[in-house]
Amino acid sequence: MKRKVSGNAQALRPQTTLSRRVSFSLGAFTLLELVAVIAISATVNPGTAVSQTVTWDTSPYWSRVQGILGGFGPDQASTVGETFIAPAGTEVTLNDFTLFAESYYPLDGGIATLHLRAFVYEWSGPMTGHGGQAVGNLLFLSSSFTFSPPARPNGWAPLTESFGPGGLSLAPGGHYVMGFTLSTPSDYAASFGDIEVQNVPARNPYEPALPPGIDGNGGVVWFNNSNNFALLNTAMWDTWGDVGDLSFTAHLTVIPEPSSAALMTGGLVYVAARRWRARRRREILAEGA
Repeated sequence: MKRKVSGNAQALRPQTTLSRRVSFSLGAFTLLELVAVIAISATVNPGTAVSQTVTWDTSPYWSRVQGILGGFGPDQASTVGETFIAPAGTEVTLNDFTLFAESYYPLDGGIATLHLRAFVYEWSGPMTGHGGQAVGNLLFLSSSFTFSPPARPNGWAPLTESFGPGGLSLAPGGHYVMGFTLSTPSDYAASFGDIEVQNVPARNPYEPALPPGIDGNGGVVWFNNSNNFALLNTAMWDTWGDVGDLSFTAHLTVIPEPSSAALMTGGLVYVAARRWRARRRREILAEGA
């Protein structure tokens, strides 16, 4: 995998028929208890928590340096990907990811034709640079598809994988790699030419740092595993150093963990309810005396 950098850088109606007994009972609440009872409407039930969309997007930062990683194809790097750490939450799903590529070889306007499959594995080792590898069973492998982006120098085209309505379930806080490979024997034999991908340099003294978290806290990785697909999760990848991130986007759906505030509100509601029931029992006994 070769790297080059070019320049250019509805409101409720008021209740008017409350009985004296109910009014008295409500009036016996302290201010804190009233606040707690009202706040129950805002308490989040973990089973029905509202999901949030998390977006990672390094693509706006590509134009300032216009970094390029070349040499993705037969006889070059057969696999390219981006490592990431799944967000915290009770449930996390990956919905899609996209990187950007153009044909690099044949030279002088030639178009590459690669037969690719998208994949997701767990990742072990450093999240950036040398020393990491995919591990465990495949979490996702797409069917083979053909990708033939326009030729350089301005042939950039999106290379996208979408996981459908349910997304791909991930372990919160887990380490993963997502990417594309042509390393099954049939895909490798049918592919011709090379492509290059947009690279966003980061974490070095010469380029500006990216805003925290927009890259999923990972980096670009690659593997020269030829037509040996089995090596993907059994050998260390060939990434020779931390050259930053792919220019990529990814969308995830996250159901957040219950907040401590919501848990405290639930506790206050419970205390208020217990005190109301005890007070109401005393009132009933007094009325029957």
